[in-house]
Parts: sequence; C-alpha cells; structure tokens
Amino acid sequence: MDSNRYNANLGDKYSLYFNFLRNKIKEYDIKPRYTYNIDKKGCLIGIISRSKRVFSR
Repeated sequence: MDSNRYNANLGDKYSLYFNFLRNKIKEYDIKPRYTYNIDKKGCLIGIISRSKRVFSR
C-alpha cells in the first residue's frame, strides 16, 4: 500500500467523514428511505447482487 493510501486510511479521518455526513443528513432532514448505496460504477449495491444477469459471448 502506498503512503498516500495509508495516510488516508486513518480512523480519525473516517470519524470526521461520518460526523460530517451525519450532520448533513440532519441539516437537510434526509429520510432513510431516500438514501442509497452506490458503488464506484454507479450501481446500486444489493440490488444488482439480487438480480439475474445473462450475457452472451
């Protein structure tokens, strides 16, 4: 793991991020039903794993 990734992977930074996120959710009164889990490709995590996919060669 390179040093940039190592330094970014500190517990304090995770705490800051999730505290910031929690405050924004409260500030904008975002309901849980309006939150989604998206991966790097923009796919809904959980939904794509439950769906069947068919590919041709």
